[in-house]
Amino acid sequence: MSQKPEAVTGKVLDDQIIQPRGYYGREIMKGEVLRIIDLEGQQVADFVCFNLHRLEERISPENTINLNGQVYPGVGYVLISDEASKLMTIIEDTCGVHDMLAGACSSYTNEYRYGIKDTLNCRDNLAAAVEPWGLKWKDVPYNMNVFMNCPIESDGSYSIQPPKSKAGDYIDFRAEMDVLAALSNCPQEHNPCNAGELKPLRVIHFRPDPIL
Repeated sequence: MSQKPEAVTGKVLDDQIIQPRGYYGREIMKGEVLRIIDLEGQQVADFVCFNLHRLEERISPENTINLNGQVYPGVGYVLISDEASKLMTIIEDTCGVHDMLAGACSSYTNEYRYGIKDTLNCRDNLAAAVEPWGLKWKDVPYNMNVFMNCPIESDGSYSIQPPKSKAGDYIDFRAEMDVLAALSNCPQEHNPCNAGELKPLRVIHFRPDPIL
């Protein structure tokens, strides 16, 4: 049975199902929340965000890891820009296993790893999601991978494993400034990151009552 996400408290501004291989882009104002829900379990969302009013400032996984002092995201973890500004904060998380290191799959990395040309991929999806705001493929930064499970072993080795997320798991990001947020419903089928099956995600954008 699917776990139902807790009801949002506030005004719902947008509520969409993102089909397998799909993507999403949305302006999120300061104090508003973006919730990503894994409807069926074990489906990854590649996630990026930008300063809405100066799009050249965008998420930096390196700054995010360094300034949080933590590789693994969780409640209270702040997504930090390449200019060390606070973009978004994780305020709810029912899964607890996400990734800041793997980046987005691209046609190039898929060809390198799997010898297959012209695959569907998250880098292209993210570029399509932000294209209405005048951004191009090269403007897409390295990202956070929501629900992705990439454990780091004691010897420093790193691998992609099936997600730990269950049906109904969700994560809430609160905007710390006005942001452009975008995600790719990961189309990767050549490694275990989606547990071998592509599934839908749900995205809810809401304004909390009161604003947090």
